[in-house]
Amino acid sequence: MSWMLRNRWYLIALAVIAPLAVLVALGAGWFAYAEAESGRPIPVAENETVDFAGAEWTVTDAGSIASDTSAGESIGLLPGTSLVIVTLEVSPGEEPPDCTLELTDASGARQWHPATYSDVDVEADENAETYCSTTAEGPYTLQSWFVVPEDAASGARLRLTNGDAEPEFLLFTL
Repeated sequence: MSWMLRNRWYLIALAVIAPLAVLVALGAGWFAYAEAESGRPIPVAENETVDFAGAEWTVTDAGSIASDTSAGESIGLLPGTSLVIVTLEVSPGEEPPDCTLELTDASGARQWHPATYSDVDVEADENAETYCSTTAEGPYTLQSWFVVPEDAASGARLRLTNGDAEPEFLLFTL
């Protein structure tokens, strides 16, 4: 019996598993690439209110705190970083939408997710939510903060996505 015939089942398994392993290994990178390349931004200028995903969204305040200031030191920012704080007013419709927030630099090449309490010692305003409320019965304030490199704080933009509205997303100029 020839070697190929004796090992045919192993060879068939290898022919199936090898491409599958390559797809799994490259899949994560491909999905990130496809996500970054896809989508249609809806640019939103400063102080503009826009209707998106069943709600009205307005950035009411945006600012940053550098790590080399007394405020930056008191909240525990690492050297060379800044804290960007963004406040939005949300007026949900009949069904309050869910959302995801990201901060991008001016070029859109770098992205940051909202910081957590373990990243920095800061809390949201007393009457503000830190996430998109899917149970809100009326307008509410949404506040989020991001720890970014100092060079990214100026010209930053807020990206707001909603799964039901994809591939479109809001891109707020801060």
